[in-house]
Amino acid sequence: MLKPVRKGLTEDEAVSDETEKLIKTTGHLPHSKAEETNAVDQKVILAKLNSHLLWKFFALTVLCYIDRTNLAFAAIQLNKNLGFTEHIYGVGASIFFVGYSICQIPSNLILVKVGAPLWLSVLIVSWGVVATAFAAINGKWMFYILRLLLGATESGTFPGMWYHLSTFYTDKEIGVAYSYVSAGTALSQVIGAPLAAGLLALDGWLGLAGWQWLFIVEGIPTVLMGLYTKVNLAESPAKASFLTPAEKTWLQQRHAESKANKTMAGVEVSAWGAVRNWRTWYLALINLCDSTVKYAIIYWCPLIIYHMVGENMPHATGEAVVPHDAVVALLTALPFGFAAVFMLVNARHSAATGERRWHVTIPLAISSLALASMSHTMAHSPFLAFISLLAATLAWAPNGIMYSYPATFLQGAAAATGVALINSIANIGGMIGPYLIGGHAALSALLM
Repeated sequence: MLKPVRKGLTEDEAVSDETEKLIKTTGHLPHSKAEETNAVDQKVILAKLNSHLLWKFFALTVLCYIDRTNLAFAAIQLNKNLGFTEHIYGVGASIFFVGYSICQIPSNLILVKVGAPLWLSVLIVSWGVVATAFAAINGKWMFYILRLLLGATESGTFPGMWYHLSTFYTDKEIGVAYSYVSAGTALSQVIGAPLAAGLLALDGWLGLAGWQWLFIVEGIPTVLMGLYTKVNLAESPAKASFLTPAEKTWLQQRHAESKANKTMAGVEVSAWGAVRNWRTWYLALINLCDSTVKYAIIYWCPLIIYHMVGENMPHATGEAVVPHDAVVALLTALPFGFAAVFMLVNARHSAATGERRWHVTIPLAISSLALASMSHTMAHSPFLAFISLLAATLAWAPNGIMYSYPATFLQGAAAATGVALINSIANIGGMIGPYLIGGHAALSALLM
């Protein structure tokens, strides 16, 4: 039974409650509201949403992943300077996801209460400060602590962005919208690779190592973006200054109608309901397997390419090539450029055809086969190994599509909790993937 409008509701929630009751009792909107709805252009509204929301969240995603994964580029110098073994590096890369996974659900529930602009800005500024502090690392325990704190401060970013988008977009639109945001996870490596190449080349300037410049220069913009988010991100359709009054009303009514239809269809609305729903755990398991592959590629791609180039391309003298750090960083950009293209093309084709399952299954199957083949191709052909690496980045292709599913069976507090739960479990793959490859590399070194 629907509840009446209550004190303390936001403008959006009040309109939603009122419209839900009208739809349930009459089956349609009143004529005055229907006429107002017909007066707006849906394509214009969606274009405004895309231009206001998507570039901001794309930029946040790029900064988030640059700060999260710049360790992969820094590792070439950092491991040498601080004497870190592959085991220490693997543990440090993985421990990020302990704080990240534990804090996601409480973080998203706070966001629902206080609003996305405030809470996201708190998270972004905090992780920017922590990311910059990596320049002061002097041993493995400081390395571990900062990675743990970085995970905790970044934890609410992606489920928070998804929940905020769900208040503007429908479940059919959010897959493509979130794909544009998620493309930043791959393109961050394309942007980060040449940036890392330049910063690593500053090694020794003003007495700082190249990896220290990397953390300082890439951490400070995040703090500035956090402050910008607080001031310029619309909290809700009702408070979106870039929309006209009629467009605000249309969005609120559309959201209310969707909410009413979902309520009548019996979707989950409570946080506990999301936890009990088997589909939440099913999506979490699929995302866990996918994330294990993606994070293994992200954290080890520069080192894999380093060994591909260095160990398989001998000089005429017979000595192995020692590739320049900048060359490795630039070559690393290519696989992630392909990953971003795969993701966007796959999401748009899925939206155009209305098909989701095979758009998830086929890329994941190809990615797994390609990754499995690398153990063979790396030993015989650097070229084929690089082709396998490019194909393995198909693991990114289903990302937006998979995150369109929760909106079909969760709403409100259930959506906030469910997406955070899915993302927190999925990112355990960030602990598994890098650690497994690090452990495998260490074991191989012992056996050789």
